[in-house]
Amino acid sequence: MQTGSPPTSSRGTPSRRGRSPRTGMHSVPHSSDALPTEFSNKQPNTFTTCLSIAVEGAVPIKPQDDTPSSPHTRMSHQGTPGSSKRAPRKSKTNALAALQNHASQLSSDDAGSQDASDDFFGDHVPIPVSTSLDLSSVKTSSPRNQPARATSRPFGLEDCLVFYPTSEEFRDPMSYIRSISEKAVNYGICKVVPPVGWKMPFVTNTETFRFKTRLQRLNSIEATSRAKVNFLEQLYRFHKQQGNPRVSVPTINHKPLDLWLLRKEVQKLGGYEAVTRNKKWGDLGAMLGYRGIPGLSTQIKNSYTRVILPYEHFCERVRNSPALSASPTIKTEPHLKTHINVQTSNSFPSSIRCPTSPPSSPLTVSSSPLSEPPDDADYKERIRTRSETNGAKKGNRTTSQDQSTSTPKSRDTLGRATAALSVAQPEDDAKLTQEQSCEICQKKNHDEEMLLCDGCDCGFHMFCLDPPLTAIPKGQWFCHTCLFVTGGDFGFDEGQEHSLSSFQARDLEFRRRWWTAHPPVHKVAPDLNDPTVSYLGNTVVTEYDVENEFWRLVQSPNETVEIEYGADVHSTTHGSAMPTMETHPLEPASKDPWNLNNIPILNESLLRYIKSDISGMTVPWTYVGMVFSTFCWHNEDHYTYSINFQHWGETKTWYGIPGDDAEKFEAAIKSEAPDLFEAQPDLLFQLVTLMNPKRLTDAGVRVYACNQRAGEFVITFPKAYHAGFNHGLNFNEAVNFALPDWLPYGRDCVKRYREHRKLPVFSHDELLVTITQQSQSIKTAQWLEASLREMTERELERRRTARAMNITEQLEEEDRPEDQYQCSYCKVFCYLSQVTCHCKSEVVCVGHASQLCDHPVNQHVLKLRFSDADLQESLAKVAERAAIPSTWKAKFQKVLSESSTPPLRSLRALLAEGERINYPLLELTSLRKCVNRATEWLDAANTFIIRKQSRKRSRRSRGRPTPSDSTPPAFDDRDPGDRPDRSLNDLRALLGEVQTLGFDTPEISVLQSLAKQAEEIRNKATVLLEDGRAATERDTFLNECERLLMEASSVNVYLEEIYEVEKIVSREQLIKELEEKAEDTSATLEDIRNLLTRARACNLGDDNRFVKILMGRQRAGDDWEEKARHVLDQPFKTIEELDEFSETDPSVPIDISIYDRLMSARSKAKDFEKQAKSWLLSDGQGPTPKVSEVMRFVTRAEKDFSIPAIRDLKQTADFALELENRCEAILRNRYQHRDDTDIFDMMMKWRSYVREHLTMFSLPVFEKLDAQLTLHQKWLEDLPWFCQQHGTAHGQEILHDVMEATRPEDDLPPNDEYFTCICNSPVRPPPPGTQSDAVQCDHCFARFHGDCAANGGSCPFCDHRHWNGAINKGRNWHFCFLPQILLSAPELTKNYSDAWRQLEAIVHRVDRLSSVIGHFLAFASQPGNQRPEYISQVRHYMRKLYKIQFAVSPSREVSFGLDLAGLHRILAGQPAPVRVKRKRKPKFVFGQDIDKDWLDGTRCICRGRTPYLLNYPTVECESCSRRYHAGCVFFPIDGSMGQKQHRFTCPLCCIRKNRSYVYSDVRVTHIDNQDPDTYVDTTAMLENPSKDVIYTKLVPPYTQTLFVELIRFTLGSSDITNTSHSVPPPAIHRPAEAGPSASHRHSHPPLPLPTPPTPVYEIARQPTTNGHHVPPPPPWSTQWHTIMSNPTPARRSEASEHPAPPPSLSTSPHSGKKRKFADESPPPDVSGSRSPKQPRRLPQTPVLPPVSAPARAMQQTLSPSLAMIVSPVDTEPSPRPASSAPYVGASASTSLPKPPRPGDTPPVRPIKLVPKTK
Repeated sequence: MQTGSPPTSSRGTPSRRGRSPRTGMHSVPHSSDALPTEFSNKQPNTFTTCLSIAVEGAVPIKPQDDTPSSPHTRMSHQGTPGSSKRAPRKSKTNALAALQNHASQLSSDDAGSQDASDDFFGDHVPIPVSTSLDLSSVKTSSPRNQPARATSRPFGLEDCLVFYPTSEEFRDPMSYIRSISEKAVNYGICKVVPPVGWKMPFVTNTETFRFKTRLQRLNSIEATSRAKVNFLEQLYRFHKQQGNPRVSVPTINHKPLDLWLLRKEVQKLGGYEAVTRNKKWGDLGAMLGYRGIPGLSTQIKNSYTRVILPYEHFCERVRNSPALSASPTIKTEPHLKTHINVQTSNSFPSSIRCPTSPPSSPLTVSSSPLSEPPDDADYKERIRTRSETNGAKKGNRTTSQDQSTSTPKSRDTLGRATAALSVAQPEDDAKLTQEQSCEICQKKNHDEEMLLCDGCDCGFHMFCLDPPLTAIPKGQWFCHTCLFVTGGDFGFDEGQEHSLSSFQARDLEFRRRWWTAHPPVHKVAPDLNDPTVSYLGNTVVTEYDVENEFWRLVQSPNETVEIEYGADVHSTTHGSAMPTMETHPLEPASKDPWNLNNIPILNESLLRYIKSDISGMTVPWTYVGMVFSTFCWHNEDHYTYSINFQHWGETKTWYGIPGDDAEKFEAAIKSEAPDLFEAQPDLLFQLVTLMNPKRLTDAGVRVYACNQRAGEFVITFPKAYHAGFNHGLNFNEAVNFALPDWLPYGRDCVKRYREHRKLPVFSHDELLVTITQQSQSIKTAQWLEASLREMTERELERRRTARAMNITEQLEEEDRPEDQYQCSYCKVFCYLSQVTCHCKSEVVCVGHASQLCDHPVNQHVLKLRFSDADLQESLAKVAERAAIPSTWKAKFQKVLSESSTPPLRSLRALLAEGERINYPLLELTSLRKCVNRATEWLDAANTFIIRKQSRKRSRRSRGRPTPSDSTPPAFDDRDPGDRPDRSLNDLRALLGEVQTLGFDTPEISVLQSLAKQAEEIRNKATVLLEDGRAATERDTFLNECERLLMEASSVNVYLEEIYEVEKIVSREQLIKELEEKAEDTSATLEDIRNLLTRARACNLGDDNRFVKILMGRQRAGDDWEEKARHVLDQPFKTIEELDEFSETDPSVPIDISIYDRLMSARSKAKDFEKQAKSWLLSDGQGPTPKVSEVMRFVTRAEKDFSIPAIRDLKQTADFALELENRCEAILRNRYQHRDDTDIFDMMMKWRSYVREHLTMFSLPVFEKLDAQLTLHQKWLEDLPWFCQQHGTAHGQEILHDVMEATRPEDDLPPNDEYFTCICNSPVRPPPPGTQSDAVQCDHCFARFHGDCAANGGSCPFCDHRHWNGAINKGRNWHFCFLPQILLSAPELTKNYSDAWRQLEAIVHRVDRLSSVIGHFLAFASQPGNQRPEYISQVRHYMRKLYKIQFAVSPSREVSFGLDLAGLHRILAGQPAPVRVKRKRKPKFVFGQDIDKDWLDGTRCICRGRTPYLLNYPTVECESCSRRYHAGCVFFPIDGSMGQKQHRFTCPLCCIRKNRSYVYSDVRVTHIDNQDPDTYVDTTAMLENPSKDVIYTKLVPPYTQTLFVELIRFTLGSSDITNTSHSVPPPAIHRPAEAGPSASHRHSHPPLPLPTPPTPVYEIARQPTTNGHHVPPPPPWSTQWHTIMSNPTPARRSEASEHPAPPPSLSTSPHSGKKRKFADESPPPDVSGSRSPKQPRRLPQTPVLPPVSAPARAMQQTLSPSLAMIVSPVDTEPSPRPASSAPYVGASASTSLPKPPRPGDTPPVRPIKLVPKTK
């Protein structure tokens, strides 16, 4: 499994973080120990870090301690990337340069120690990134078949195996891996490409996912490079401590000598002495690359002798000196600061140490400060000052006791960062130094000669050193231990915290900059279609280029590249990138066996037996890589398998070494850098070391490689070392697993961990015990036994060792946590036994019992998890289970070896036992085959041995015999199944076959005896057949034959001779039977056939008398059967055909089963016929079926039979069903009546037909319709105009009169003085010379036609008898009852009746007229309003009522005719007013007036500018006869009929007549005005003559609005004559927004009128809104009731005879149109002239001032009925039903106002009546 430097985790090994080359170096101050660089002949060192690329979202990792960050900490400059150049580790990267320069140049060449740094020339502006990663910007898949590699891999490496499993193979990961491991294990790694269609979803939330990175410097990772740097640093420090700081690197022929390589080659040749003795110095020159240089060997030898040899002698002395080699057995005082105590001291954890303070000890796993020399410039001076103050005591160091008792605050004062404070307290320093002991002699004396190491703060007497020192060294001094471990602290630093998008941005920018600065050179142009080729800007980069560049950077001594790697991201905290059952339970991939969360716990993975989750091992870790980030050489924890999956991203290159070559690899890397392993024996566990694959292959190590791409798996095998690097941003996930073949590797790994004291991840012994307890299969026992046996024997041996030391034993029943049974010395898990002591909580293994504490070993306690017996018992059970297959095999071999024909019983027992064993046995297949074959033979043998049971049939088989049955082997009544079917030859063949099968069974001897007996019986039969007594001694012969047959029946073998004997006996028996049954009439057809069959079998000829009889009867029976089958096979059977078979000839044999079927069918048909006839001939007394039931019955009957009654019933039911459907359509109002006849006449015919023909059915839908018809007829008879004689309602004539009399546009009286008659024709003077028949009323002076006057003989206007019923009329009913009749109509009537529609129109129109007349009477009832000008209006209303004839009023007690007649008498008695002439109006010329007619003859509002309106429906104006598009003027068109619904007056005529356009708002614009909100006020211009155009500003339109353009206008002149009346004529005042008309006010108060009532057929009545008793403007205007009632008037046919009234300039009590909006002033109603030949004039109707007379006086001037109308209380309730909302009448006008109710129509603002000014 790919990994980086592992942090402290449950995986065991603590993180090797340490203090790396970058700690505390954001600047490079001069130091006495700094190594200057001055290479005049070498290229400068460069340092490139990815941190110089600022990215949004990348934040520094906060330190774990609470101490303030110093300027030297990494965090100080990580916050500002690129703000300072990052210097690499100076003491290492410049070691070679330091040795080359003279020590005297240190003070003058400060700049020489600076490295050249490459920051990519960035502008340091952070790259903006999104909050989440766009997965479309990364590679999420890769081609399944990669193109062939054009060039070989670097170093000539071979690719590992790549596997492409099928979908079937891919189902079981463990089985597939086990199948490929035999081949793949030789490569160490392999790649698996999933089958097509398999995809693992990526479920990580890229917006919230954040991770920390580690910094990797590529040229510090390679083993050789780091070993060289460490050696040169140690060499330089040694010479500096020896007082020779001016040592330099020798040069030969102007080329620096590689001291590390020289020392390495000398050691390979045996050392200095051996090289000198063998004179190999010249050969060394050739090895180092020097050729043809005189004195080469001498120069090399001198350089070695001067620089390297002293250091080697020093090292040798230290190793061999007993004084300098600290013995672990030396007893030291705990409070003394020694190497041993410092190593085990935990009193000062590194997490709270000041970043620049020295560590506890260089021997710990933390880093050593030798690799980080102090950066303080005054350090040298401090040393000098302390030396002068304290003599030989070097510096001030804190002991372990002081450290352990210091507070967090005081800890900040420790180390070099607070050295100045230490100098300020010399007394305390002296006191602390006095407690220092010498590490060699362990004494505290001679503290003035005590030398403190600057690495570990341990003390040494100068005279104890070897060689002893005579003076205090200048500068820093390090003890031999610290000097030798220089460089052993290498590790990876913390990087930054990233999101995926920020890490992607940094990787992309780094790659772009790097490859732009280092473009690869291609000998052959790359294939642009190759998916492995990347494009970075204009640079083409291949995978080969990246691999070459990576290894170049790793081995480059001058080019340092620092990158980040997000390795070992715990999925337990960040979440797995694959779905799990906990996070995505509905995702199918969460159950996929290749899901890395599932692989460790699959059935065959041994890690499933580990009791706890192990992060990174049984729980996946994720890895986020960038370009050049690497994972170093390592193998997996416990040598387990690993599997790595790449979710997406760039390629990851892997290198693998087979597990068999692991030792070779370790030896090769140790021989390449032995110093590293001497300092760190567990270096390979640190995961921080790389080695060039080329050097490994040269050392004989097999190295293979592969490129992993998105969607691919890489598997590593046990013990296989592997490493690799990334080509760019990618996201991988990995986990471990283990197969049974891993167990030996795991045991070896535990041993290796113990040798290196490495913390294991889990207990191998506990895992074995858990497997033993949880898996009881034989397969498990097979591979577990060897490991369990080794564990048991090892543990018992340790226990014997412990018992030899007399250690007390204690058995524990439960498991302990892992940390409680881990050896504190070798770190191994002691699961089975641990040695403890009462003095401490630590435990040790038995092998390190003496290392536990100072107590004697026999006082320790050996805690056992299992007893010896338990361990041995478990092993025995596993061994027994594992031995089951071998035990069975032994039994199998024993059975085969005992006899050549083993008993079949034994073989069967072995087979049963083997099949119970849950383990594959190879022998089991052949054994099963053998036993199966023997079983088959035994079954065949049993057919002879065991006779079949008699199978006598309960009834004889019936049917015609088949041709194969013509000569059956049976001749008697015995069941053929009882007769043997195998012959003697078959028996002999079976006996011969058993000889070749090779088994023994008792049935063999039984068959042999049976064969012998059958042979004897056959011989006897032969003798009988050849005996001549058959003719002479017939009876004796037959008796012998029967005895032989009886004997043969006991032998289950078919014998031909016995068959012949049986035929003889059967023939005799048959002849006797034929004599009895040949003419038996009770015999069935089957009996006849059986007798004939037996006769033919006995060789009786057709000439036999009995055979002839049987054959004749059989032919008759066959004919009957054929006819019967023919009838039964017919799809539809008739009763007549079935009746033919009910009576048959008894002598004809029949088939009983066929006869039963015929009779059953006949009975069923009879039942169907009976039921059908009972329904067809029903008397109506019993229950009647539904039509659906009858149809189901008919369907069942017609399935098998053809019955006339059924057909008749079906036809009748079809009629009934169709009737029901039609009735349902009528009731649902869906019926489409297409005939010319009346639909109700048609339904009446249906009723008659049903009552005559369909009474046998239940017709619920028709019954509903019948009930509706009855209600309709009753309703029709309730109509007043229903004719009993004709049985119909004659309402058409009434409707015509009502329509003529109630036209809304005809509410105003004609403007013709000759209209005085009660009819609608004027009474004009006769032509000259002729006499008129007209008569005149003496009271009212109205003139009447002679014919009109003859009707009643009196003036209809003045004579009340015309209105009170005294004069009989044809229509003598009252209108108030019609609405109740209308509402009481049934639904059928409403949907289909023309009479109802006529009544609806009559009620609608008359109700509106009643409302208008009632409001007029309410207005005129006031004395002040009873003016003679209104007499024409009164007569006009009376003409309408006279035309209608029936009484019209809201209630029965009121008669509008009487009231109008009374009012007429009052008005006729007053003088006539003086007529006022009209004003001449201005003449408007609009755009349409000057336009020409369009293509379709229109002159429309659109002005012909919209082509698609061509052929659109048009409407013609009644006034100007111009045609308009109906849509352009918003005129409603009935879409179904295509006819106009209303009479139409165009918008232009309405403007000219000062009328409102009913279908929309109309606004007039002027051609000279461009302001969009300014319009022409035509109303003001018409009412008040003006020379100028009057404008008004209006708000933008919010409803349907037409715009008309005014071209010009001509001013009209005033032509007004004075009236003799004292009161000026009234005029309507309109509140105008602008214009002079707003100033014209009437001096009298306004006269408000109430809101008109809702029509009587509506549900609710609209309340009044005025709070006054003064009446509002009159509501009978045409504009009012046109909107209120929305009439649907019919155009009069006699338009020429009854013209409409002309326009009027004055205001009458009839407010004809309700305003559309409350703020809109109602324009005066102007009715266009219906005929230009007969202009009408509307008389002036001035409004009188209100009269203050009381209401009583007002009522005295009116008739009683009129007084009732204006009365505030209705004395008698209305006869209308409550549901019709009775009409209150005019009394509402004088009643107090009622509050409005929800849903009522909004009130309309009352109109003010003002007098007209002159």
